[in-house]
Amino acid sequence: SNKSRQLKSSGINAEYGDYTPRLESLSFQLPTIREPAQMTSSYSSVLPSYGSKRDVGKALLQTLGAPSDQIRDRKAPNDWNAAFNMHVRLSDKDKNKAETQRDASNRLIKELDQKTKSKQAEINRRLQDRITTVAYWKQRLTTEHASICQEITNLTMSKQKTQQALASTELPTEVSTNCLKNRENREAIDLVQDLVDDELINELNMLSEVQKLLQTRIHDTDGRLRVLNDCKSNLEYDIRDKEECLRLDEHCYKLNNGSAGLQQVAQPSLYDGHTTTVDKHESFSQDNLEKSEIARVMSCLQRELNDFSINKSNDELQKQSELVGAMFRLRLKELTEAKTGLEGQLEKTNQEISSVEDSLHQLREALRSKDGPMKVATTRFAVRSKRPNVEQTRDYVHGGLLSEINDITGSQEALKQQIASAEETLHRLLKNKERLQQDIAIKKKSIQIDEQQCLRLRKTLSWRGLTNGHWIVEHYHIRRKV
Repeated sequence: SNKSRQLKSSGINAEYGDYTPRLESLSFQLPTIREPAQMTSSYSSVLPSYGSKRDVGKALLQTLGAPSDQIRDRKAPNDWNAAFNMHVRLSDKDKNKAETQRDASNRLIKELDQKTKSKQAEINRRLQDRITTVAYWKQRLTTEHASICQEITNLTMSKQKTQQALASTELPTEVSTNCLKNRENREAIDLVQDLVDDELINELNMLSEVQKLLQTRIHDTDGRLRVLNDCKSNLEYDIRDKEECLRLDEHCYKLNNGSAGLQQVAQPSLYDGHTTTVDKHESFSQDNLEKSEIARVMSCLQRELNDFSINKSNDELQKQSELVGAMFRLRLKELTEAKTGLEGQLEKTNQEISSVEDSLHQLREALRSKDGPMKVATTRFAVRSKRPNVEQTRDYVHGGLLSEINDITGSQEALKQQIASAEETLHRLLKNKERLQQDIAIKKKSIQIDEQQCLRLRKTLSWRGLTNGHWIVEHYHIRRKV
C-alpha cells in the first residue's frame, strides 16, 4: 500500500541518508548482485582490490553513484532486504498491536460500561435496602416515641394524683393538731395523757411519715419524668435524622444518568470524616430504643409504686383514724360514766346535807328547849338559897335541883357537841358537794371538748381510695373525684 511504501521509504532514508536520492535518480534497476566467479579484467583494472564480497559491491556502488573524485559508502542488498523485512515486520507488529489494542479497548469499554451499569444497579438496590432499613428503624422509633409520650402523660397524671394525695394530708394533720390543742383546754385532773392523746400523736407521726413518703415519691417521679423527656428528645432527634436520611436517600434513588442538576464531586473522600459504620448506626438507634423501653418500664414501676404508696398510706391512715375515733368514744364513755357517778354522788350528798341540816335544826331546837328548864331550875335554886337560917338545908329538893341543873347542863353540852359535829359534817358535805360540782363541771367541759370540738370535727373527714380518682378538699370534707 501507499502507506507501507511511505514507511519503507522513510526507513530507507533514515538508514541510507544522502545516498537515497541518487539511487532514486537512476533510470535503471539495479540487478541482484551475485557472487562472480572471477572479476573481469575491465573492472579489476578500475576497482581497487577488496578483501570481501561486501567490499566489491560497495566499491561498485561508489563508482556508479559518485563522482569520479568522491566514492560514497554503499549498502549491501542483504542489508536492504533486512531493513525492508524489518520494517515490514515492525509494521505488521504495530498493526497487530493496534488491532489488539483496539479490540482490548472495545472490550474494556464494554466491560467498564457493564460494570458501571451493574454498579449503579447495585447501588440502587443498596439504596432501596437502605431506605427499607432506615424506614424500619424510623417506624420503630416513631412507635416508641408514641409509647413514651403516652407514658409521660400517664406518669404526669400519677404525679398529680400523688401531689393531690399529699395536699389531702394537710387537713387531717390540721384536724389532729387542733384536737390536741383543744384537749389542752381540759382542766385539773382531766388534763391527762390518755390513750386519745397517744393515738392522736401516733396519727400525727403517721401523717408526717406519709407526707415524707409522698414527697419522696414525687421527687422520684420528677427524676423519672426527666429521664423520659431526655429519651423523648433523643428519639425525636433520631427520628428527624431518619426522616432527613430517607429524604436524601430517596432523592438519590430517583437520580439517573439523565437527571438534571447533576454535578461531579471532585474529592468524595472529604466526606468520609463524618461517616460512621452501619453497626454503630443501628446500635445508636437500638440504644435509644432500649433506653426508652427501660425508662418506660421504670416509669410503670414508679406509677405502681405511687399508687401502692397512696393506697397503703390511705389504708393505714383510715385504720388510725378509726382507732382514734374508738379511743375518743371510749374516753367519752369513761367521762360520761364518771360524770354520771359524780352526779349520783352529788345527789346523795345533797340528800345527806339536807338530812344533816334537818338534824342540826333539831339539835338546835333541842338545845334551845333546854333553856327554859335550866332557867326554872336555876331560879328555884337561887330562890331557895334565900331561905333563912336553919331552913337552908340540903334536902331532897336541893339535891334534886342540883341534879336537874347538872343534867340540863350535861344535856346542853351534849347537844352543843352534837351540833358542832353536825356542823362539821355539814361543812364537809358542803365541801364535798363543791368538789363534786367542780369535778362534774370539769367532766362536762372535757366531754364537750372531746365530743363537740374533736370527735364532731373528725367525723367530717371522709377517707376515700385513690385508685380511680384523686383527693379534693371542700368544706372540711375529703372525697374522691371520679
